[in-house]
Formats: sequence, structure tokens, C-alpha cells
Amino acid sequence: MKIEIKVGANGYDECHEMYINDKKLLSVYSLSECPEDAIIGRSLVDCFDVYKFMQLAYEAGKNNELLEFVESKIKKE
Repeated sequence: MKIEIKVGANGYDECHEMYINDKKLLSVYSLSECPEDAIIGRSLVDCFDVYKFMQLAYEAGKNNELLEFVESKIKKE
């Protein structure tokens, strides 16, 4: 299982994106510009997200997959 964290900016503040096996599964960024969106399950990580990531890690471990962590910068478009 390859976990890549990309760090960059979303126009206002720093943002982080998490990719698992090259598929984007999570974005984390400041909600200072729109605090009304800071709702669990909407713009904040919730228990269902944690469960999903734990399930992916469990399945990878059962399949004897190696765990690889990568950190990179978000490319500007």
C-alpha cells in the first residue's frame, strides 16, 4: 500500500491531500474562509473515514503488501 501526502496551497492556505495507491481519498485544508463548512462528515474527517482507512490498511496487511509513505508538493496548474 502506497500512501502519499501532497502538500501545497488551495488559494487561501496550506492544504494536504492523501492518496492511497495513487487514488485521492482525502483533502485537509484550513476552513478559515468558510467556517460554516467545518462540520464533521462534510469538510472534517469523521469516524467513517477513519474506519475506511483502517479497513484498507487491514486488507493490505492480510495481503502482505509493503507499506510505503511518500511526501511531495502539489504541482501548480
